[in-house]
Amino acid sequence: MKKIDIHTHPKPDTDPGMDDYVRIMDDHDVAAALVHATASDLWGRGDGPSDEAVLAACQKHPDRLYGSCHLDLREAPERNIRKVERYAAAGFRSVKMFPNLGFDPGDEIHEPVWQCVEEHGLMCLSHCGWLLPNKANPKMRIDSLTATPFHFEVPARRHPGINFIFGHFGGGATYLETVVLCMRLKNCFGDSCPGWGKWVWRNRMPGLGELSFDQFVYGTDNAGEGYSDDEKWWTEILTEMGRSAEEIEQFFYSNSAKLLGIETAGSE
Repeated sequence: MKKIDIHTHPKPDTDPGMDDYVRIMDDHDVAAALVHATASDLWGRGDGPSDEAVLAACQKHPDRLYGSCHLDLREAPERNIRKVERYAAAGFRSVKMFPNLGFDPGDEIHEPVWQCVEEHGLMCLSHCGWLLPNKANPKMRIDSLTATPFHFEVPARRHPGINFIFGHFGGGATYLETVVLCMRLKNCFGDSCPGWGKWVWRNRMPGLGELSFDQFVYGTDNAGEGYSDDEKWWTEILTEMGRSAEEIEQFFYSNSAKLLGIETAGSE
């Protein structure tokens, strides 16, 4: 089945231009991927995929890779606004956030940034839930207190032109926030990234039956050669849960195609 992966990252040490990854995409019917930059020191390695690395990969593989720049809302709004303007002009489609770093995306101080994101037609994909600690700097603040979907409710209500995607289906204990926001707001989505993004479906958690499949998108955090096995896993579990072939196609391809502005003809 044709797929779009809404949640991938470059590998700066082994495949910075994502040449190998695009070949893997070709082998597994992955038509496109949204590629996200991260903070360079998030896990203490100092080699996180930068905005410029994402830009280079996207320029190398147009119409296959789409860019997403990293915004750290602890920084001055003016700095983030300049970044949004710079990468929107370069064709990026999204911003990526890690509220685990210690900021609340719903804080009023960030309103100018959200206005800028909406004006430039970008979406926002945020990591939600637990995040691996920084082993090189254990004192670095990394927690899950503000990395939950409800912390995006205020900007999502104020800015209907921004599509908000909650990575890892909103996290483990807070997955239900994803379901609730998707029921209330058409600009909210959950992605299927492991581990929580698979865990909630594997365990048939309460509330999943209420989710509109217009608002569920396929993301893997780099499935690599596992794409075909992943497709089989999701197809089986969603079919068992009573989801139709049309809904499964939406999940794998059509929903993300609409978010990215990709032509959906011939998606079967």
